[in-house]
Amino acid sequence: MWSQKTYHLNTPPFGEGFFIAICWSSWYDGVGDFMKEIFPRYYPKFKCIAGECRHSCCIGWEIDIDADTYELYQSLNSPMGEKIRTHIEGEPPHFVLGEGKRCPFLDEDGLCEIIREHGDGALCDICYLHPRFSNEYDTFTETGLGLCCEEASRIILSEEAPFFIRHPLWMSRKERRFFKVQKAVLKVLQDRKLTFQKRMGVLTEKYRITLSTEEALVAEFLALERLDEAWTEALACQGGVKKELLLEQFGAYLIFRHWAEAWTDEDYAKVVRMVLKSCRLLGRIATDETFLDMARMYSSEVEYSTENLAKLME
Repeated sequence: MWSQKTYHLNTPPFGEGFFIAICWSSWYDGVGDFMKEIFPRYYPKFKCIAGECRHSCCIGWEIDIDADTYELYQSLNSPMGEKIRTHIEGEPPHFVLGEGKRCPFLDEDGLCEIIREHGDGALCDICYLHPRFSNEYDTFTETGLGLCCEEASRIILSEEAPFFIRHPLWMSRKERRFFKVQKAVLKVLQDRKLTFQKRMGVLTEKYRITLSTEEALVAEFLALERLDEAWTEALACQGGVKKELLLEQFGAYLIFRHWAEAWTDEDYAKVVRMVLKSCRLLGRIATDETFLDMARMYSSEVEYSTENLAKLME
């Protein structure tokens, strides 16, 4: 019934400034005829750092081109339009990556040639939206930032305040129950009177979850599909996170992003199980200093694979 899907954030008919005003009113006001999309409190802090990014999303990702943008590229009467067309192939159409799996339009300074020549309105949906994700419900849409982006990871995991998003006052009955359960889980995860280990214990008892040993947990992640050898090496690390706020923000992010995949009590338990496994893993392999980068790799390797997510929820 509900799904996590791409939601286009292009400039609305009222103009960009009006869109931003709606964003801000979304979590502070919580009401209004215009509020169809809501955001976490940290959302407006995000801005792509482009050439300063150490792990560019323009390297290693095969990018499919949506139909509207494909038509635009076919119509561009410019040298850049010709270059774009020569680097598209396949069905669905996608960009052919160059040496080192680099996007053919990523210049030496880490900037996008398409944006430079035609503006960000000429980007395909995936490039325009990344690292955003959306959860679409009956009466509204949640939009957040994904940890696979290093700047998003820095913003989300460096927050001192507990995760917060204000939901609309008007919701269907099933939505109210759905978010009541989510709120209860977040309340436990963010209960700073308890150690994070005890918070996990409360949730394992409530949802009757048995977590495997840390060694078995690492083996479970090694059995998943892996894309980057750096992640394989990371799974072999022996760390130990001391700053529990990192684990709290990581766990709250996962609950926010993946709660849309739950529906029944059994589904709730599956999502909570996945979150606790993931928190326990990062608590083992990361340190306070490496946590942000470990979370970024986790997101790239796990969250963007439906197969990997499904296996972790088993």
